[in-house]
Amino acid sequence: MEFNERHVRLFYRLLNHKNNSELRFLKRSLYPAFQIVKSEEEFLEACKAWNGKRNIYAGIRDRAFGLKRCATASEIVGLQTVILDIDPIREAETPSREEELENAIRVSEIMARWFEEHGFQRPYGAVTGNGTCLYFSLPFYEVNEENRESVSSMLEIFESQMRQIFKKELREHNCRIDSMYDLPRITKVIGTMSIKGEESEDRPWRLSFWIEEPEERRVDEKLLEFLLNLKKERNTHYFIEEEKSPEQNAASPEAPFPTPKLDFGPVWLMQPIPYFGEKTQGDWIWEPKIDGWRMQIIKGENAVEFWGRRLERKPNWTEKLKAVPKSSLAYLPPGTILDCELYCDQGRRFIPSLFTSRPKGQPIIYVFDLIFYKWEFVGNLPLKRRKEILSAIPFREPLYLVLGGKVDNLELRLKEAVLSGHEGIVIKELNSPYLLGKAAPMATANWRKIKPR
Repeated sequence: MEFNERHVRLFYRLLNHKNNSELRFLKRSLYPAFQIVKSEEEFLEACKAWNGKRNIYAGIRDRAFGLKRCATASEIVGLQTVILDIDPIREAETPSREEELENAIRVSEIMARWFEEHGFQRPYGAVTGNGTCLYFSLPFYEVNEENRESVSSMLEIFESQMRQIFKKELREHNCRIDSMYDLPRITKVIGTMSIKGEESEDRPWRLSFWIEEPEERRVDEKLLEFLLNLKKERNTHYFIEEEKSPEQNAASPEAPFPTPKLDFGPVWLMQPIPYFGEKTQGDWIWEPKIDGWRMQIIKGENAVEFWGRRLERKPNWTEKLKAVPKSSLAYLPPGTILDCELYCDQGRRFIPSLFTSRPKGQPIIYVFDLIFYKWEFVGNLPLKRRKEILSAIPFREPLYLVLGGKVDNLELRLKEAVLSGHEGIVIKELNSPYLLGKAAPMATANWRKIKPR
């Protein structure tokens, strides 16, 4: 079976949207598509039409009435579903092996049983294709301008608590809880095919399905009360120290965002989200989206280290990245962490050769952000200020600074970037901070990626 109509219908009913539903149809290297549907039948027909061609997702939270495009955070008007997304740790855009999927199913069962044992309604579980999701139904809770930020924060705190409670189980089964607190967040439509990445015999594409069919919504008033009573920490993205007040955590006037409590070392690099043409506010710049390998350069007191972005795999490239002599980075001040993209002058497919004793090309390292500078975390500074600091560093080959340009004609900039050999562009809000996750990368609406159709 490649499409399960019953499970799609059950998914639609479980979300219980008051207004129209937003569907998105995504596949890497293909331009995203979306559709706003008004009924269960429209929802079903759209899923049938796109099934097997793209991965099909739906908005979790209620969108504003009459919305005709993909929602932004300001257009979310209601919360009545919470999702915990359990994903096996593996390479990005890679289907799971059977044993990896089985591990995610085991973790979801442990978690579902925990909620039931603690007096909450048992969540429904589903296999999303490569991992699992737990679905919690709430009484409808209105989201408005006054509480929008606090609702997102409480969902983030909830996810963080779940990561701590199930830390042992997640580690033992090599799984993680992905971030779903962002209000416009989308989720896999259960009953449709998962066609992420390239399939193989041991990593196949799969049909998503309900582990337990949600015949009715188990509305959990206790869970809503629990969520609303979570500690309301201001700007929890930045890990404010609990023993200090927000005022004590505030940095200098130059740093408008709170300073996190963290140690100098490899970090989870921030990730962009897709851009669907929604209206943006503030000052934005665009940068080419380099089709390379994301990396971070860490300059300590007496040494330079190269790290990849997948920290769960401990990607220390320091000794393997032969083509970049550490002596060439002597000008970097100690206590610096750069966010970069590793590339090769012969093209992306020659990047692996840079890790050998006989590279087949020359390395190019595009530097586009700064996380630590002279032992101080600078992610609490706006992007504009971080770029100014980067501009004062005398970068030399193979490092090249990417400053970006003011957003104007995105269609033209995208075309220019692709013609230059890049995979697309990324737009970034100049007054935004750098968000660091504790256990996984933070995806931010302040960075939006755009790829050609």
